[in-house]
Order: sequence, then structure tokens, then C-alpha cells
Amino acid sequence: MQKNSKRTRRTFIKSAGVIGTAALAGCSGGSDSSTEDGSGGESSDGESSDGATTGTGSETMADEIVFYNAGSLEFDPGTEDNINRFEEETGISVEVNEVPWSNLKTSLTTIWRNQDSTVDAFNGPTWWLADFVSSDWLEPIGLGNDHMSKFPDSLNDLVQFDGQTYMAPEFGKWGSYLYDQQYLNDQGFDAPPDTWDEVLSQGEQLSQGEKSGFAFTWAGKSVFSFKQFLYQAGGQLFNDSYEPVFVEEGKEVLEFFNGLRERGITPDGMSSLGEGGIGDNFIAGQYATVESWTPLGARAIDEWDENRIGSAKPPKGPESRATFQDTNGISVSAFSERKDAAKEFARFMTTRESCKNNMLVEGNPCVVPDVYDDEEIQNEYPSWLLEDMRFNLENAQSETYLAQPQVDDYLNEQLTPALLGNKDPEAALNDAYDNIERLYQDIGLI
Repeated sequence: MQKNSKRTRRTFIKSAGVIGTAALAGCSGGSDSSTEDGSGGESSDGESSDGATTGTGSETMADEIVFYNAGSLEFDPGTEDNINRFEEETGISVEVNEVPWSNLKTSLTTIWRNQDSTVDAFNGPTWWLADFVSSDWLEPIGLGNDHMSKFPDSLNDLVQFDGQTYMAPEFGKWGSYLYDQQYLNDQGFDAPPDTWDEVLSQGEQLSQGEKSGFAFTWAGKSVFSFKQFLYQAGGQLFNDSYEPVFVEEGKEVLEFFNGLRERGITPDGMSSLGEGGIGDNFIAGQYATVESWTPLGARAIDEWDENRIGSAKPPKGPESRATFQDTNGISVSAFSERKDAAKEFARFMTTRESCKNNMLVEGNPCVVPDVYDDEEIQNEYPSWLLEDMRFNLENAQSETYLAQPQVDDYLNEQLTPALLGNKDPEAALNDAYDNIERLYQDIGLI
């Protein structure tokens, strides 16, 4: 159901561009490129790799490009290392503009509304694509099936619209379920909680003194966390017709969250805890179990005794163990005057070797499943961690939807008071539903 609905909406997204969705993307408040393995520059449906062009483009390969990176390369060593490899192997220099994550979408929107060719390529999340593609701001990359087939179907569904690929998956940062094996053994548990019910029932015993039984990333990611647990509950945000459908399963999610808070299983101040805070506190021994982004597993191996850190598949909700598909990829601007070089950059940065290198250098999970069987990766990470990372990749879920900033704002403004116990969960979800439905009615989607 999830997969079919996204295919329906990918077709609908293109027609939605006719009704003026360009105004939506970024209202956040504030030579032909070759393909990997010799695909001959053809897309998966046999079309030319050039794709449709909006900007002027270039018939020859440029010797430099401008790349907008989401944040500082200091904290993106895998991307930095692959950029160096790209420059060495192709002779194309890359000027990197390090844009803070919180400002990147707004910066790109401002540039593209003016049809400016300042930026050639950027990396960002898949959930921006619907708005960018509907506004005709991205260039089809033209990567063939030999390149794209190495990624899971669920990920390909997110980056392809109307048979064209608009983003090449670079690396993932979906959640992993980690636990303090030594502490759980001391409390008499041979294994971590395996279901939502066990997280609640065992969590009270695991919450002792300064130790909390369970924590997850919240600050700045309340919507992402909600969506992950929504998929575990068997729900999704929208149906095939772009109508909101998250209320019923959403009530199960908020009931679970409120159970964690009311029983004292989650720590005080959860609403202010982002990736860094969660990771630091887990390493400091303040949490028994944690749902956090996967580089934390590699960090714990480095800083703890390997026998202390444990990894498991996400606790099963009413329907599944899905994790949220938080994947960054490389896209090419439709207004670039160096499209061929930018497409080659997108291809190179997302080859199997580059994806593997990113994982070796930084610890980000690879978006290519068979890399987890690679000998170098097997030698770098314990097999039990790789097994769970691959499971999360192959079972991750997500959705593309228009007016993403507004939709997420409407969700966040209702989820936060509900998660804090300051608003009735059903009332919060119904208010979010009404606001999102009205938004989509106003812009003519429903």
C-alpha cells in the first residue's frame, strides 16, 4: 500500500506543478554524464541520460562546479573524502559552500526563484524533492538502471518521479536501536525490549536513579520520530489522493509516547535533546536503551568496551519494525550552466565504492545493501551491528509530499504539546489534520 501510494503521488506531483506549487518549495518560515558499470548514459526506461533541461546547460564537461553541502565538512568527513577522490580521479575541482542545515533549503529556494546558476549541485534529504521537482528546479540526473538498481526499491521510489531520477542516494542516517548490554545484564535481562509493550514494561525497571530506560532524538526532529513510530503502527501521513490519514494510528503512537513519559522511562528535558545530546548522554551511561542515528553505534564501539554495546532491530510496533528513511542524496540544479560535470559528480559520489568509503570514513550507514557483506566493512564493524544496519536500510519507510515545510510545521506545533502532556493527543492530531487538509485544499491538491 505504501509503495503504490507513493507511485501514484509521484505522477500527481508533476501535474501539481501546473497549479503553481513553485510558491511552496521553501516557504519554511525563515559531454553526457556516464553511468556506473557502463550503462551507456541511458536512464532506466531507455531515455537519454540528458533528461529535460531548464537552464542553459553546457555541451562540454566543465573543469569546476559549485557544491552546496548541508553543514560543515568538519562534521561530514565521508563526504569530504569522497570529494577529494572525485577531484583526483576526474580533474574537476569542487568549490564547497558549507551552508548550515537549517538554512540550506531557504538558500536554495532564493537562488532558484531567481533562476540563478550559482549552485550546480547540493546534498540534502529526500523529503525536499517533491517541492523542488514540482517547481522545475532540479535536473533529471539520467543515471541508468545499472547505477540505481543497487539501491533498495523503497529508496528508488523516493528519488524518482515520472521515470526520471532527481537525486542520487549518498548515505543514510536512519535510527538504530542501541543498548547498554552490561547494564541490562545487571538488571537481569538477557536481551533488550523487543516490542513497544516490552519497552514500557521493562523500561520502568531499567529506569533506576540517574539512568533512563529509553531515549530518542526529539529536538528538531519531532516530526521524523513521529513518522517512524507511525509506520511501525501501520500508518502513513497521506493516502493516494493526498488526503491526511494519520489520526487513528497516530493516536497509538502518542499513547505509546505518553506511556514512556508518564512512567518515567524517558528522561526529563527530552524535548531539547537532539542527535548530539542523545549520543553524548548515552555514551556517558545515562540511558539503558536509545533510538538514535547510526553513527552512534560506531562511536560507542570506539569509546566503550565492545562487549558493553549492544544493537537490536527496532522494537516492533503494532505492525512493523520500520525505521524512518532519513537519506541524503546529491541533486543537480536545473539552472546550472555546468550540468554535465554536476551529473558526473552526483554519479561518482554515489557509486558503490563511494558509498562504502563514506561508511568506512564516517560510520554513516551505507545505502547499498550488498556493501554490508564487503570484507573491508566486515573487518571494520562487528557482524551483529551490520546485520541491524542492513535490516534498517531494507525496511526503512518514508513518503514524499508537497508543501513539506508547512505540513511538518503543522504537525510539530501539535505534536510537541501532546508529547509534553500539555494537550490531549486526539485533539492535537485532529487539529493537525484540519490544518493540513485546509492547506492542501487551498493549494488545490484535494
